[in-house]
Amino acid sequence: MKKLSLSVLFSLAITISGIGQITIAPTNLFVSDNSRFGTYMVINNSNENQEVSIDFVFSYTITDSNGERVFVEDDSVIAQEHSISDYVRAFPQNFVLNPGQRQIVRLRIAVPNTSPDGTYWTRIKTASNPQSPPAELGDNSAVSARLGMVVEQVTGLFYKKGNVNTGIDINNITLDDSESDKLNVLVEYSRTGNSPFLGTITTSLVNASGETIDTKYLSTTIYFDGVHRQTFDTKDLPTGNYTVNVAFETVRRDIEASDLIQMDRKTQSISYTKR
Repeated sequence: MKKLSLSVLFSLAITISGIGQITIAPTNLFVSDNSRFGTYMVINNSNENQEVSIDFVFSYTITDSNGERVFVEDDSVIAQEHSISDYVRAFPQNFVLNPGQRQIVRLRIAVPNTSPDGTYWTRIKTASNPQSPPAELGDNSAVSARLGMVVEQVTGLFYKKGNVNTGIDINNITLDDSESDKLNVLVEYSRTGNSPFLGTITTSLVNASGETIDTKYLSTTIYFDGVHRQTFDTKDLPTGNYTVNVAFETVRRDIEASDLIQMDRKTQSISYTKR
């Protein structure tokens, strides 16, 4: 148990230290075929020189029938249809940042003109690690070494080509209160259009008097059809009739409205009785 605790603390220390050494801005980058160029900034917040390298990987998220979200990184069929990883170049791709220094990375996207209209994407993987000094030999010819740690930060790159559009159809809402003191709301949806949905899902619980008892928000990206799961705590909820309201809208606090592909707000409701 003692070894496990020390191991966990060591891992947490590495994670916290690693996250703080490099800052990426913005965390989602949007480029259109009108320019084919984009930029983002890498900032060294540490007190050491950092070696930085840029790479691109394709992945996306999906949900299962229970609303659990998983990452998919090895789907070559989907990648062939939606990925721009092979069409992006970073300038510079490898560089060193001194403490407090920042670097603007320029991206060039060369998607073929024959590609259908739509939004394509990849992940920008920015890896950093403290620059290792040259190994020095002492009088006893012993080589001193230091432990290196590579921290990878992954951000989104979306490329809009031609006429882009997105939408959400709410197919069905199912309520499950079989768990003690919990109401699970399962929303089955279809994503329409030729682009991912980037927005917010709002789920509200309203009583018979029209008062909102609780509201849950989820800022998310929806690439394909799936199920959204939201759970309410009903331990202190009085018995009676309620309404569950679900809304999908293209609003994100972390993304400018001009970068989002807009759609009409989509809502649906279902009745719930607490017994």
